Amino acid sequence: MPLQAWVGKVVIFKAGSVEGPGVLRCGHAVLETANFSAESLFQGNLPAPAPQAAQALGIPHLPVAGVSLSCDTGIFEFHRVDSETLLLALDNQVLTLSHSPGTLASADSPEGRVQRLLEAHFGGDMGFTPANLKGQRRWFSRALDEAVMRYFARPAPADEVPAIDGDPFTDSQEYPRRFSVGSARMADGKTGVPVRFSDAFRERPVIYVMKREGGAWQLYDLRLASGETLRDLLD
Repeated sequence: MPLQAWVGKVVIFKAGSVEGPGVLRCGHAVLETANFSAESLFQGNLPAPAPQAAQALGIPHLPVAGVSLSCDTGIFEFHRVDSETLLLALDNQVLTLSHSPGTLASADSPEGRVQRLLEAHFGGDMGFTPANLKGQRRWFSRALDEAVMRYFARPAPADEVPAIDGDPFTDSQEYPRRFSVGSARMADGKTGVPVRFSDAFRERPVIYVMKREGGAWQLYDLRLASGETLRDLLD
């Protein structure tokens, strides 16, 4: 089972077994808690120097608490990097297991729609270009989609910094490692979904403003930490 197909799947730890995709569906499961140094993370497979490699994966503090799982498909280590997030390494890739409200929300709720938008965003090139946004546009409201297309249609002087310099969806120029979708809130007549983006150095909040359109919740705007909005930058 390709690891990309694991996106959106559920892992449930039970007494003596685990339910999940691929090799994480197993029996005879034994879980043991542990603390992991940088050198012991991911079964000791981080490249040297291990502390810098851990930091590049967005791990802010060492040692890291977690659990070791032994079951009839193998031995797996889960590292808890925050209260909602576990990291797991498989086939030389690091997977993020999240317990945020977005992952638990129904697919057609505001939180569920934001969760799936960001899963697609993190799964591709996060640069703000027309080509990279093709996969995300199905979550845009008509007004936002038209504003984005107008922005890209305007000539951009080669000697000027563009109005949007980086990735507005994560409010960053250096892309974060993780995101956590919170519970939707009503404010000023709009539905806002708070999202927390983080790496080893900082966290940044972005409010995803959602609008009901065509029977589905669509992204209407982004409210950035600076107080600016995506619509302001586009216009």
